[in-house]
Amino acid sequence: MAPRTTTTPVVPAPGPGAPDNANPVGITGGLNRFFEAARDRAPAALALVCGTRRLSYADLDARADRAAHYLRSAGIGPGSRAAILLPRSVDLYVWLLGVCKTGAAFVPIDPAAPPDRVAFILSDVDAAVLLTTSALAARTARGAAGGACRVVRTDICAEEVATLPAVRRTADEDPSGTGDPLAYIMYTSGSSGRPKGVEIARSSICNFLRVVSPVYGVRPQDRVYQGMSLSFDFSLEEIWPTWTAGAALVAGPAGPAHLGVELADFLEEREVTVLYCVPTLLETIPRDLPRVRTLVVGGEACPASLVRRWSRPGRRVLNTYGPTEATVTATWQELLPDRPVTIGRPLPTYRAVLLDERGRRVPQGAVGEICLGGPGLARGYVGRPDLTADRFIEHSPADHGRRLYRTGDLGRATGAGEIEYLGRADAEVKIRGYRVSLDEIDNVLLEDPAVAQAATILTTPPGARRTGADEHDDDDEARDHVLAAYVVRADVG
Repeated sequence: MAPRTTTTPVVPAPGPGAPDNANPVGITGGLNRFFEAARDRAPAALALVCGTRRLSYADLDARADRAAHYLRSAGIGPGSRAAILLPRSVDLYVWLLGVCKTGAAFVPIDPAAPPDRVAFILSDVDAAVLLTTSALAARTARGAAGGACRVVRTDICAEEVATLPAVRRTADEDPSGTGDPLAYIMYTSGSSGRPKGVEIARSSICNFLRVVSPVYGVRPQDRVYQGMSLSFDFSLEEIWPTWTAGAALVAGPAGPAHLGVELADFLEEREVTVLYCVPTLLETIPRDLPRVRTLVVGGEACPASLVRRWSRPGRRVLNTYGPTEATVTATWQELLPDRPVTIGRPLPTYRAVLLDERGRRVPQGAVGEICLGGPGLARGYVGRPDLTADRFIEHSPADHGRRLYRTGDLGRATGAGEIEYLGRADAEVKIRGYRVSLDEIDNVLLEDPAVAQAATILTTPPGARRTGADEHDDDDEARDHVLAAYVVRADVG
């Protein structure tokens, strides 16, 4: 079985110039408090590089305070759910921080998401407001019109927001009375044909930041690349540890994600020192990036050949593992070229056990389902008590009655007490780090009356990674209206 980690892992010492009060352990409140603590330490420090624009912590904080003021005047606060459908831009980060400052939960939606998926999320989550642009609003108006969701076009209200006071204010009390409101809701692929919303409490994401910051060792002088969509929780790993450390976030270009030579050029030009990415993306970069001192991979299995290629003196290569339901990352391991690739051990406060089909711990060296516990566990799924009860279970008294999340991933404990990842036990796959349920694709295809049968498989043609759906219909427009772009075959219409 995978041992429970109770000791603090060996982590790098703070870098030169790292302030003593950069330790996030004493910070209380929501995610914005981590950013605000960095702002108070060094207001003139660079917080964001986005295209040609450079914003200091003081500037970004003031803009976010104005956005929060605007949202509060619209009735958004603790207990509210604010959907964010914005392209990567300064506004994206301003409104993300602004929502956090109000105490509301943010619900990120990929701007490339098809209209039916957007409409479903807005209805399912009962969003009070949708933050978007005029260009995207036309695509989402139908989804927002069905309920009480107010649409805020951030480009239209920009002049009004700029006149509002930039005053930091403590968020109002959570009306639920739990003392632990939701921080965000992240939607992932679902086997029923529709995505499922994962509810993450404030305590879970804040605990993650407290325990992961010393592990990653981001320094105030670092420049950290932010390339993931906000709708993918890997993006939280890019954004929040960076701002917790008082470092600079370097936003990737808007539109299609860069990769290969184009990405290498971008990272070098922006002098990026910390890079988070999925192994598939890392494989496309054709040359070494000497300035990158920390490389964090996750979202899918990392080949040993990639570790050998990117390892060099003075650079740390970290492998991270964790589903959305366990708040971003649950286990980690520093990868070395002469060691087997594993997903390592749990972060402090997390735990991992390997269970068989009957919920019993498997013997040492045997294969079992990776089950995770600790304060990072999600509350459950929006409106899905049945699925919540199936995936989040109470374990044996030996675990003090605490909950475990059944990941559906298979693993085996090594002799060194680390976990070796062995793939999935169900029909879920990873595509460029995104979780995709093949059953979801099948069910969407079967909604078309012209489709009699549907079967989806993951194929890997030479030089490409894509899904292939073998269906008896060629209605690409209907398919694109429902499925996320990353699950559609690259060679289809």
